[in-house]
Amino acid sequence: MQRIRRQLAGLAVLTCLAPIAGLGMAQAQADWPKRTMKVVVPYPAGGTADAMGRMVANKLGQALKVSVMVENIPGGATVPGALAVMREPADGHTLFMASDGTLNINRWLLKDVRYDGDRDFTPVTVLNSYPHWLIVNSQGPYKSLDDLVKAMRAKPGKVSISVNTIGGSAHLALDNWRRQNGLDFEIVPYRGSPPAVTDLIGGHTDAHMDVVGSSIAHARSGRVLPVAVLQDKAIKEFPKAITQDPKDPKALVVQSNLSVVVRSGTPQAVVDRIYAALQASAKDADVVKTMDTLSLDAVLLEPAKAKAFVLQETQRYRTLVEQSGLEKQ
Repeated sequence: MQRIRRQLAGLAVLTCLAPIAGLGMAQAQADWPKRTMKVVVPYPAGGTADAMGRMVANKLGQALKVSVMVENIPGGATVPGALAVMREPADGHTLFMASDGTLNINRWLLKDVRYDGDRDFTPVTVLNSYPHWLIVNSQGPYKSLDDLVKAMRAKPGKVSISVNTIGGSAHLALDNWRRQNGLDFEIVPYRGSPPAVTDLIGGHTDAHMDVVGSSIAHARSGRVLPVAVLQDKAIKEFPKAITQDPKDPKALVVQSNLSVVVRSGTPQAVVDRIYAALQASAKDADVVKTMDTLSLDAVLLEPAKAKAFVLQETQRYRTLVEQSGLEKQ
């Protein structure tokens, strides 16, 4: 959260809205929505992004008095989901739950993306940030981040840390931490959290870098031990897991966000109405409970600031990908 505020500080964002050709703001408010709305989630049902997508659909349905369905289009590094949204009219009836990978990373790592996250999508809001942490097998030899670092220096190349996907925000942050600190260890990419955590518990890897909400049940059961929270805010259930200082270039920090976007060309009055509905529901008891259960931090940037932030993140990830040496797939 502090990183987001710092990145936004000093940004001169023009918030004046140009007139919408042929459609005044009052008319847009009155005429929309005209039919059933849809929230596209580019991940399987049951995950954190899916839970947030269903919450968004529920709250928009209540606020706008319209039916809002959720469509899961998983796989393909979120590209199939993005392309499906691109085929819909730019009228605000289709929303997309977009990750950093979708908006900022894919263009630098995939050869045939067929969309431009900055050009083809308009952010409604950066909805939330995903806290990450580093976990170890509670029955294993490592009980702290210092233990892992000492082992890396004593046994170069022998310690292994897994991540949920190749080239994701966690992978890039871990690679950057390795370079900044001159460490030698293996990064093991998996396809999602469940198989990675299973192998960690089975003793096949030494640590796993994960979204807190994806592995918190295993931490609560005592099967894994969180040794570091990869941000400056602690996880209240696990206060012993050390936090990281985003101002320290050698700290292990991950910033990952989930945004609600629509196709570019959607009338600004419609974008503003969607944002207002989401903002109004942020303090609802069920929303607060969902966010707490998943250990998510609400962000809810207004549309203009969300756009500025997303553009800045695209360039930040470009630097990380270039420094990582990862080749386009």
